[in-house]
Amino acid sequence: MKKLMLILAFFYSLLISLNLSFAQIQYYGVETVLEKSGKSFTKLTITFAEPVKNFSFSVMGRVENFKAETIGEFIECKQEISGISLIYCDLNLSQEKRTIKLSFETKDFVKILDDKFIFYADFGLKKDIDSIFVSVKLPEGMALVNKNISERVLFPENSTILSDGRHIIVSWKLSDLRKDQPLIFQIIYEPLTPTKTFFPLSHLIILGIAIASISFLIFYFYYLRKPKELVLSVLDDFERRVLNSIIEAGGEIKQKKVVKATNLSKAKVSRVVKSLEKRGLIEVKRVGRTNLLKLVKKKFEL
Repeated sequence: MKKLMLILAFFYSLLISLNLSFAQIQYYGVETVLEKSGKSFTKLTITFAEPVKNFSFSVMGRVENFKAETIGEFIECKQEISGISLIYCDLNLSQEKRTIKLSFETKDFVKILDDKFIFYADFGLKKDIDSIFVSVKLPEGMALVNKNISERVLFPENSTILSDGRHIIVSWKLSDLRKDQPLIFQIIYEPLTPTKTFFPLSHLIILGIAIASISFLIFYFYYLRKPKELVLSVLDDFERRVLNSIIEAGGEIKQKKVVKATNLSKAKVSRVVKSLEKRGLIEVKRVGRTNLLKLVKKKFEL
């Protein structure tokens, strides 16, 4: 019985070691942000299952502004850039420090076909990977194309589509990837079509009539009506009677004569005179025991 337990323990430890050796990379994260120009900004986060001394990978396209770092220090990498960019990095990792971060730009992940944009990227590392998370943020004002087209809009198809309010974000979560399995991603997107707003013909007719009416009234009041008529139209009956008596007298009259001409009381005429004076239509000058009312003629001139 004891010998059997030792055999089982041996096979169990062997199974664990095989499982650990299978996943050369414990975690692989890819974050790509696309610009309207077609340029891509990509960040890679790689956590190795065990510390390694060197690491190399390739990118389908010309890489620009490549950077590599681990916790607290930069990593020296060599680059061979042509149609395919080859990158070699010397690493100084430990059991506690097994994660590296890489970033680069490229214009070769996105191709433009007519009015559509095709994002196509191979993020394969030719390593066994335990867990993978990939996200691609589309440019502002862009959306996935209609799914009824013949091409595959998304690949792989088991994706998650979210939005941060300004951008659409497509992500994938994969696991247990063998080194001989491809890690290719594709998105077809296009500019959003502005929503067209249509107004019923009846609404447009009513709107046109309203605009024409307002335009006519403005033209009538400011160009056709005489200043005198315009002024009188905003006065009450008593103010018009007093003002007319001043106009008929040639623009200047004593207040006591206005009382006789309008058949109004002295008190009423006094109140109306004060109102007209405040409006700036007449000037009042004291002459003896009465007032001399004088029309402000510039208020009545074209």
